[in-house]
Amino acid sequence: MLRKLVGVILLFSSYFGLSQEEYGIAHSNYAPTKTFLHNPTNTLDNKVWLDIHVVGAGAFIHNNYVFLKGTQFSMIPDLFTNQDNWPEFQFKEGANNKRGYQELDLQLLSATYQYKRHGFGFSSRIRQSFDFRRLPGEVAQLLTNGTYDYDGLYGQVIGVNKMFINQMAFLDLGFSYSNQFYHFAHETMGAGITLKYLMGFAGAGIKIDDLEYNVQNPLTTEFYTFNGTVASGTPGDGISGGSGVAVDLGFVYKKTLHNVTHYEPYSEASACEPYDYKYKLSAAIVDFGYINFNKNATRQDVESSLSNTALDDGALQLSTFDQFVSSNFTNITTTDKFRMLTPAAINVMGDYNFENYYHLSGYVSQGFFRRNALGVKRPSVWAVTGRYQRKWFEASGTISMMNYNDMRLGVAARFGYLTIGTDKLISYLGVRDFYGTDFYFNLRYFLTKRPGCKRKEKKGKLNATDCVKD
Repeated sequence: MLRKLVGVILLFSSYFGLSQEEYGIAHSNYAPTKTFLHNPTNTLDNKVWLDIHVVGAGAFIHNNYVFLKGTQFSMIPDLFTNQDNWPEFQFKEGANNKRGYQELDLQLLSATYQYKRHGFGFSSRIRQSFDFRRLPGEVAQLLTNGTYDYDGLYGQVIGVNKMFINQMAFLDLGFSYSNQFYHFAHETMGAGITLKYLMGFAGAGIKIDDLEYNVQNPLTTEFYTFNGTVASGTPGDGISGGSGVAVDLGFVYKKTLHNVTHYEPYSEASACEPYDYKYKLSAAIVDFGYINFNKNATRQDVESSLSNTALDDGALQLSTFDQFVSSNFTNITTTDKFRMLTPAAINVMGDYNFENYYHLSGYVSQGFFRRNALGVKRPSVWAVTGRYQRKWFEASGTISMMNYNDMRLGVAARFGYLTIGTDKLISYLGVRDFYGTDFYFNLRYFLTKRPGCKRKEKKGKLNATDCVKD
């Protein structure tokens, strides 16, 4: 049932997952191996000449349906207790649509490097994501409780339109290039691109275009209409169930503190330093791509009318839903391959420098999706972050809102090469009902100076280039 599925995901992510967004360090000038995942131009003209990401991990999950009562559960200290002591999951009933999003992201070896007005990056990640959206409350109750606990809904005709449940796991290898193509007076502009090769480990999707059903009693359910798609794919005997590609495209504009007409980051002419900015504006499209699952894969397109069936307690599990469809419906077209879209988004970011190591940043991420396809949709988020930033220490606080109705508080800190943080601090305190959480950390090594770079001297003095703060 959905209860068991989401419950397992909730438990697993709370222990092991990663918030891909990591808003607390999304604007950092000392973490390009993390920030270029938001915009490929972040490999360019920052305070780190070479950045090597060793490992990172953490978790993100949020939904508006499954929760733990806040008065009975707190991530601290309950996270470290035996799961048998956790309270029962509860469910927010009601006719409003239910939705949820979960992502695990293990970032492996990655690196970024700057050469004059060029930025280069490489990333390797293992990602897993799951979402359900536009799930009517009546359907959520059926998936959760089965037909034997469907009180108040027996005999009602329930209609569904454009409902999605998707899950995918894949390896993401990215190669990035950016270029500062304009630099004059106190303005610079840059553009970047990241090309990604994706190896799909597993994928599963349910897309309901049109559904009408009536649970007449615990033993009989009548489906009047079922139009939609059900697909699943696994690696079979190998590790790959398919492959695909994706692309990130980015643009950045900076209003600089110094004249940049002849500026080349980390060059002798620029005092071996990057120049600082007063404010920065950037925009990007990220994760625009797909994975084709074609090994041990099945896709069923259903256009079915009247059908009577008995739904037992486990009939509608996501893992066996394709078997349920093939056993109970006619007019099914079956193929041995299918395509899933990656969780694409448009990111718009701004960062203001108060010139005293304090910055104020804004971030808007709008997930988008083509409604006639399988795939996970990224949530829409806005976030405002204040941060204090030095070479060996950085701290930030974030206020964010997911899907425009869930306010969250986050904190992050970087101690040299180690960063830890969460975008949902309140979830650890047990003061509100627990609908999700996240946690992230990453370990990196970086160089803020180009080895061998020496400032040019003129008439016995250093050149007039201003030096910027750490």
